[in-house]
Amino acid sequence: MKTKLKKTVLISAVCTLCVLTAGCGSDLKSAVKTEDVRTGEALPEESGDTPLNENEEKQEPQQNGTGKWQVLAPDIAAAVDADFMGKVWKIEEDSFFIAEKKVKILDDGSLTTSSPSSNADIPDSQLIHVIFDDNTYFYVRTIHGSGEDHEDKEAGFQDLKEQMSIDMKGRFEDGVFYATEIRLSDFS
Repeated sequence: MKTKLKKTVLISAVCTLCVLTAGCGSDLKSAVKTEDVRTGEALPEESGDTPLNENEEKQEPQQNGTGKWQVLAPDIAAAVDADFMGKVWKIEEDSFFIAEKKVKILDDGSLTTSSPSSNADIPDSQLIHVIFDDNTYFYVRTIHGSGEDHEDKEAGFQDLKEQMSIDMKGRFEDGVFYATEIRLSDFS
């Protein structure tokens, strides 16, 4: 009787482990794929800071009707104190280009962000041109510890580095972001 009970417990544990492994695996690509019910097309998958595989399709930029790029939704903009977020991709003499950083508010109220891997091959058509002028305020926000404490220090265009995360205030016009404020992130 004890042997039969031990076998049952062992088999139950193995089955539970298999179900948990299959359901909670770290490979999101094997999870359920979602489709847009209106078009039947597969929706882009969420990605963190991961490179695109050769077989994966490149994501199209977010569009919501009035242009290729849009500022963040008001609730997200208020939560991050920015109109748009990105990762510096190319720096030119008097402007720069960024890759979009996606931001979402989760059901529990926390924020999640994702940006392309530093190794990703992003075509120029997917980059956002950022223009600034003499009135644009640049500053570095140094975030200490777990992010509850920070210090802001004035900065300039010369402090911008490729692959740096930035948060900006401003507006889009004809697919170009005109920045009035640019916050460079520094985590210590």
